[in-house]
Amino acid sequence: MPRKPNTDESISVGAPSPPWMTTYGDLMTQLLIFFVMMFALAAAMNELQLINLKKKMEEYVKRENLEKSVTLEINERGLVISLHGKEMFKSGDPYINKNVLNCLQGLAAFVRPHPNDVIVEGHTDAFEENKNFPSRWELSVARSAFIAKFLVNNIYFPPNRISSSGYADQRPYIDEKTKEALLKIRGELLKSAVQKFFYEVKRMAIRKIDMNVLEKREKLLKKYKFKEDRDTIVRIKIDEYRLRLENKYNKIFNNVKKNEDFKDHNANWTDALSPFGFKGDELDILGGKEILIKADYFKALQKEIVTMANLTPSQRERNRRVDIIVARISSVMRKKRVL
Repeated sequence: MPRKPNTDESISVGAPSPPWMTTYGDLMTQLLIFFVMMFALAAAMNELQLINLKKKMEEYVKRENLEKSVTLEINERGLVISLHGKEMFKSGDPYINKNVLNCLQGLAAFVRPHPNDVIVEGHTDAFEENKNFPSRWELSVARSAFIAKFLVNNIYFPPNRISSSGYADQRPYIDEKTKEALLKIRGELLKSAVQKFFYEVKRMAIRKIDMNVLEKREKLLKKYKFKEDRDTIVRIKIDEYRLRLENKYNKIFNNVKKNEDFKDHNANWTDALSPFGFKGDELDILGGKEILIKADYFKALQKEIVTMANLTPSQRERNRRVDIIVARISSVMRKKRVL
């Protein structure tokens, strides 16, 4: 009778690890947890810094009665201080009104002690003109450059921490009501763009069918070359073959149209065509068509954005602005800059 194995005995494979290795593994785990916590703490401190800075500025703006001309927001870029409206800029004027320069100086004074980079962005409404500037692009750049120069010259803001740029009327302020209307327009424009792309896909499918039919015809002509009614037989079989291919591609086409990628303008539509079996040059051609169709779509969408955001006089005044962005900064970079 075989002896039962002793279940109390443990089975080990290979040599056991030395005791110090267990301690070392625990140490590495502890260090990993420590650095993850430090990273999370640095991000929290950065966010807290921007929140506190925003609160101080809001109190200053309220005291100076500038709520209608100065707005503050924290987003993924950092703290955005937006100076806008007719009190800040007259239409077509690149220079901020003199009576608000003290306000600007006061706001900038809150930023000066912090090591964050500062980005100044100039904007215009869609109707501004100035004979001294070839276009609204130059006007927006002049606005941002004026603010940047003012910060450097008047509160001795470090020049290496500041940059300026202009966006003309291409980045307008969009309120929630305008955003809802634009979402509907975007949906219609996207549907139109997808239809144009599907038209190119159909053209490519027809080309593929024609090529397959030609190859099939050559084979059938050779197969029935000794038949007296060869042409009739080949024509009938070719018609049947073409019909099968058309049904096949129509079925594939209907399935592909259900792909969720065609509801997203950022998705790669050509990649969703794998069921068609397109290869090489076919995919390259469709990829090029996709780029052109999307370019027209984005152009039309941007035009709608600018138009919708500049319909009323108050909207135009809101878009006549300069945004001062207090950029986010890591704790490591903060330490280096302070030192």
